[in-house]
Amino acid sequence: MAACVLVRVVHTLAEAPWPPPGLDDQFFFSALPKLLADGHGFVNPFKEVFDHVTVPTAEHPPFYSVVLAAVAKLGGTSPDVQRLTGTVFGAGSVLLIGILGRRLAGDLAGLCAAALAAVYPILIAADGALMSESLYGVLVVGTVLLAYLTMDSPAVGRALALGALGALAALTRGEALVLLPLLLLPLLRSAQGRRAAALAAVAFVVVLAPWTARNWIVFDQPVVIANNSGSAVAGANCDATFYDSDFLGGWQPDCIVEHPGNEAEDLSESRRDGFRYAGDHLGRLPVVLAVRFGRVWSLYDPFQVPEGRSPRVQKLGVICFFLLVPLGIYGLVLLRRRRVPVWPLVAPFVVVSISALTTYGNVRFRQPADLTLVVLAGVGLAALVGRRRPGAAPARPAVPA
Repeated sequence: MAACVLVRVVHTLAEAPWPPPGLDDQFFFSALPKLLADGHGFVNPFKEVFDHVTVPTAEHPPFYSVVLAAVAKLGGTSPDVQRLTGTVFGAGSVLLIGILGRRLAGDLAGLCAAALAAVYPILIAADGALMSESLYGVLVVGTVLLAYLTMDSPAVGRALALGALGALAALTRGEALVLLPLLLLPLLRSAQGRRAAALAAVAFVVVLAPWTARNWIVFDQPVVIANNSGSAVAGANCDATFYDSDFLGGWQPDCIVEHPGNEAEDLSESRRDGFRYAGDHLGRLPVVLAVRFGRVWSLYDPFQVPEGRSPRVQKLGVICFFLLVPLGIYGLVLLRRRRVPVWPLVAPFVVVSISALTTYGNVRFRQPADLTLVVLAGVGLAALVGRRRPGAAPARPAVPA
């Protein structure tokens, strides 16, 4: 674990690009937490800092900014301190990945999964950027682990914790709204499981409710998590992203037209712009959807570099991704043969694919799947190592739920 932290600290301070070349999401996540800590509330940091105009915002989900605001309250307001929180979140992800791998296939699988997560460049690059993926990762792994524990024993406390943690993941990145319903599907096969699923859903709604209510009051319309789906859809459905090979299946800010009204009204109309464009170009949509899917899984323009990430580390990560995939498939096959439920590990892949197909392709969206891929690869690697060890006992599989 110490090596995992050290690698991330060195990468963040010596390799990860800073300051940002432009006013991207990293500026948002650097400025808003300090404004929150100073008592300004959830206000648009761009307008507050540059125009000295206070405008309410729900452009991004709130939890990452809230966590960084707590750090700011303790004096951690410098960009380096803010970025180093990713080291903490990354270490938490590695620890939980090790526990999850151990639960699925024994001690060696847990150690292998944690070791792979500690050195996987895609995760290191994400943890070094001032973006919500680092916190999102540890929440996703925690939610998947709780899903397995609830499948083992659908107790009230576990179910409530599962729903609450799933809600915090959604309050970090909005696409996680889909994750908890997918994870609850295996529970629906028994009466006890259905009760646990209902309790998890209640906890999920209770944790989300204060933020959703605040948004409804502020914007005079329902905003469950964030408004940024409007800009995502508008920027992903235009001439550039449908017909220009450089931007095909991606996102372009120049495609977004500003509309009158508050932030929710503006971006709701932007969302409608995007849907209208897609509807007017249905013949081209299959190609665009295929490229979006290809982008998020590094099959199209594989060496794209998301904002905030080191190009060298990210590109090395792509190579490692394709090395991990066969190991992960092997691990998945082994778990299936041992009758260990694999759906909670597969669900993040579904979430990532849905997110890319409904918005645009970006490797940033792949964070949940990269984490469970490492778990599966750890299972596969442990099996290979175990076979080579003289007199090694077979891996101890988890008891099927």
